[in-house]
Amino acid sequence: MCGITGIIQIDKRPVDHQILEKMTKTLAHRGPDDEGMFIDENIGLGHRRLSIIDLTKAGHQPMFYDNKNLTIVYNGEIYNYLELKEELIGKGYKFTTKTDTEVILAAYKEWGVECLTKFNGMWAFIIYDRRNKLLFVARDRLGVKPIYYYRDKNKIFIASEIKAILSYPGIIVKENKKIIWDYLVTGWLDHTQETFFEGIKELRGGNYMIIKSGRLKIHQYWDLGFKKTGLGKQRNIEEFQQLFFDSVRLRLHSDVPLGTCLSGGLDSSAIVMAINKFLKKEKFAQIGKWQKTFSAVYGRKFVIDEQKFIREVIKKTGAKSYLTFPEGKKLAEEIKKLIWHQDQPFSTTSIFAQWNVFKLAGAKKIKVMLDGQGADELLAGYTGYFGINLMSLLKKGKIGTFLLELFYFAYRHPSFLSQLKMITKRAFSAGWFGASATKKFQRNNIIYKIFQPDFLALKTPPQRKKIYDDYFQDALYHSLKMNLSSLLRYEDRNSMAFSLESRVPFLDYRLVEFIFSLDNSYKIRNGQTKWIMRQALKDLLPSKILNRQDKIGFATPEEDWLRGDLKPELIKVFSSKSFADRGFVDPKKVLQLFNDFIDKKISDSQIFWRLYCLEMWYRVFIDKPR
Repeated sequence: MCGITGIIQIDKRPVDHQILEKMTKTLAHRGPDDEGMFIDENIGLGHRRLSIIDLTKAGHQPMFYDNKNLTIVYNGEIYNYLELKEELIGKGYKFTTKTDTEVILAAYKEWGVECLTKFNGMWAFIIYDRRNKLLFVARDRLGVKPIYYYRDKNKIFIASEIKAILSYPGIIVKENKKIIWDYLVTGWLDHTQETFFEGIKELRGGNYMIIKSGRLKIHQYWDLGFKKTGLGKQRNIEEFQQLFFDSVRLRLHSDVPLGTCLSGGLDSSAIVMAINKFLKKEKFAQIGKWQKTFSAVYGRKFVIDEQKFIREVIKKTGAKSYLTFPEGKKLAEEIKKLIWHQDQPFSTTSIFAQWNVFKLAGAKKIKVMLDGQGADELLAGYTGYFGINLMSLLKKGKIGTFLLELFYFAYRHPSFLSQLKMITKRAFSAGWFGASATKKFQRNNIIYKIFQPDFLALKTPPQRKKIYDDYFQDALYHSLKMNLSSLLRYEDRNSMAFSLESRVPFLDYRLVEFIFSLDNSYKIRNGQTKWIMRQALKDLLPSKILNRQDKIGFATPEEDWLRGDLKPELIKVFSSKSFADRGFVDPKKVLQLFNDFIDKKISDSQIFWRLYCLEMWYRVFIDKPR
């Protein structure tokens, strides 16, 4: 895992080595093991290396190929590189290293941009093709690894993180108020190529960019399809099982120590149990005799603490368990550092829990971590999907199935009515039902009274473009494209802050495409989410985890923190002149509403966190003297 940078002088002026070096050094946390730079007149590429595979100097980047006609800087892992290497050797290619980087270069030479369809992994890379006088910039299908770019009339900057672009002394750092609107009013994040910084854009997952003759053109090479599986129920269950196990196995390949995130939920527990299954049959030097798992917990006084489920997995596997105990007061102390690493604001305090997990893993000398990210978006793991599924069934006229699912949900989830109220509220606030419905909800919701009229008038709620005719599947698609984008950004920045590579087995593109080919009933059935996963792994998982019906997610005791340890900090920020001067909200109304929250007259903590996080982001990136 690494950090990459690129400079293209459109005006043909030579690249300034000092600027390229400054950009690249900004990403030192992403690659503490090595540094390299390459300049060819108006083209400059920089690289920071975190050595994971082939730890020798042969893995140094920028890497050259084809008599130096091809040059690459690359961040990620191609998990099937050994198979591709054999295929390319059969076509007459020769290799001098054991790296997947060299395989990418050979694959590009053989197949051009079509090489992307050959890769199974996570990647963001820049290839300088000297012979064709172009740069090929690409990102993996789902956007696990990041890449950003900025262009003016004279130059183009490319980097793994926004802060590297901001290090250029001539750039004007300005907030993007329309993205801030989306964040504050709807809670949407990372849903578009636009970022919180005006002019800085994100290359989206499943896209590549060609830069030639000063022109920049973006192409989409992958998206989720509409194909339906023709397999029967049992065959689908077996296929899921096979793909999941193969995905986990592929992601165990490493030349450095490997550990696993364990929250106690279904997804992370499945990965830990799968690795344990492999360990019974063969040795993995990077793991050792026993797995090492890392978990964030909070103690019995908080209802979200999942230690009892974590203990079930540890008891079953004998893994070595490491626990971290995030605290609200520590969050207040580390918030600026966390925001600096994230580059942009984030939606909840759960990011801090993940931050602590990776921090602990780094302290234990772990270099690679497997995580369960993505399963909720693929398999409708969130409670809100029950309501969306019910609505979908009604729209299709499947009244019998609707009534059956309604019964099972009420039976398995006793707090049905209160959850339904919460589901409806959040669905409207997130814009799931279109701009007109969202506007009506806002007018009747006290939270939206805190916004200044001029700020609200900046734009209307963003609307989702309908992709699938099926309402439920369309919601899943957009969750994967939007919600997951945020989660992957958090995952990448939190892991790289501690020079760790994070791998996400549920986002193997083969598994993703297979799940999307399944009927909705494989995701929610008989009042259970992730139905096919539960069926496929029923002989693997402890029963207490397999049959869990409470969806906690990677949560923190956010409301307790905001009413306790973080309360003085938020009151101080909401009372500050800088907060009032932003012009987004009426600070007096914010403080009044926050006091209502403290007194438990309202329970939604998200708006207060977003306001606080945004203000701290301003202080880190916008107000900071340069």
